[in-house]
Amino acid sequence: MKVLHLAHHFWPCIGGMEKSLGQICSGLSKEGVDCKVVCLDRCAKSAEKLPHCDKRNSVEIVRLPFIDLGAYKIVFGALKQAKDCDIIHVHGLGFFSDLFLLAKFSHHKPVIIGSYGGVFHAGSNPLKWLYFYCWNRLLLRAADKVVVISGHDLELFKKIVPEKKIALVPVPVEIERFRPGKKEKNSFAFVGRLSKNKRVDLLIGAFSNAFKGKNARLYIAGEDFEGLQAGLERLAIERGIGKQVFFLGAASDRTIEGLLSKSEFFVSASEYESFGVSAIEAMASGCIPILSKIPSFEDFIGKGKNGFVVEFASPPKAAGALLRISCLGAKEKEEKRLNALSFSENFRAKKIAEMLSAAYADL
Repeated sequence: MKVLHLAHHFWPCIGGMEKSLGQICSGLSKEGVDCKVVCLDRCAKSAEKLPHCDKRNSVEIVRLPFIDLGAYKIVFGALKQAKDCDIIHVHGLGFFSDLFLLAKFSHHKPVIIGSYGGVFHAGSNPLKWLYFYCWNRLLLRAADKVVVISGHDLELFKKIVPEKKIALVPVPVEIERFRPGKKEKNSFAFVGRLSKNKRVDLLIGAFSNAFKGKNARLYIAGEDFEGLQAGLERLAIERGIGKQVFFLGAASDRTIEGLLSKSEFFVSASEYESFGVSAIEAMASGCIPILSKIPSFEDFIGKGKNGFVVEFASPPKAAGALLRISCLGAKEKEEKRLNALSFSENFRAKKIAEMLSAAYADL
C-alpha cells in the first residue's frame, strides 16, 4: 500500500507536526506501508528554497513551489503527485485539503483529513469561522475519514462532520529518545516555539511571583518564531528574575533531551494546543507536568492523576499553585512522575502506526 501524505512542512523544518509526521511515516514503514510526503519548498519564516526531491530514511519527499497568502498557501503541481498512490492523507486544513477533496472526481482516491486543531491555532476571526464552520461543513462530506488527534479536536470536528466518519488517532511521539535523569530541585522547563499563543509572558509572571530570589530556575527552549524573545528577556529582568530564567533558543534535540531529563517540572501556559508533543516528551522524561487549563492538556493530566492543571491567566493564583506543587512531599511527587511516565507510553509510534494502518485498510 502506498500513502501520499500532504503537509505544509516536513524535514528539515522543525515543529510539532513535522516531528509527528516523521514518526508516522517511520511507524507505517515498519507496518509495510510505503510513504511519500509532499510539502512546501520552504520552511516557515525562511526564504531558503529546499531541494525539489529528497529522501529521509525510506520516505520519498517532494517539495513544491507556492504562493504565500499568509494562512493560506496556493501550491503548484500537487495533484499529479497522487497518480501512483492508493490513499491520500492530508495533515491539516487548507489548500491541500480543499484541492484533494474538490478533485476527487479526477484522482478517484480515498482521502483522509487530519485535524491538527482545525484553523484556530492563533485565535479566531470571521474568515476562519466561515472557512471552518461553513466551507468545511460542506467540503468534508467528500472526505472518506477525518482523523482527529485529541479529545479537543474530536469535540471541534463533531460540530461539522458526522461522528461515524471520525476516528481518534493521537499524535505519535518519539518517547524512546527520552529518559528520566537525576532531577534538579525546583527546576522548571518549557519547550516550544516562542509564539503569542504559548503565553510565555504569563509563565514568567507566575514564576516571578512564586520564586523571585529563591532557589528555582526556569528554562525556556524553543525557536523565536514570532520575534518575542528579546521582550521576554526584558520582562524577566523587570520582574527581578533575570538570573533565574535561561533562554536556550532553538536548541538541538540532544540539548532538549538533556534539559527534560534533569528538569523536575514541565510547565506550559499555552492558551491553545490541538495536542502538545513537548508535554508528552517531558512526561516520558520523568517531568511532572504543570499545564494550562485547555482541553488537550486536561486530557493529558487525567483529572489530576498525571500532573497538575493551573490557570495561568491569573499570575498570582498560578504562583500560589506553583509554590504548593513545588512543596509537595517526595512520595506524592514520585506518584505523579510515575503516572506521567506510564501515560506517555500511549503515544509510541508503533501503536499509532497500527491504528492508522487499520484505518487505511478499511478504505
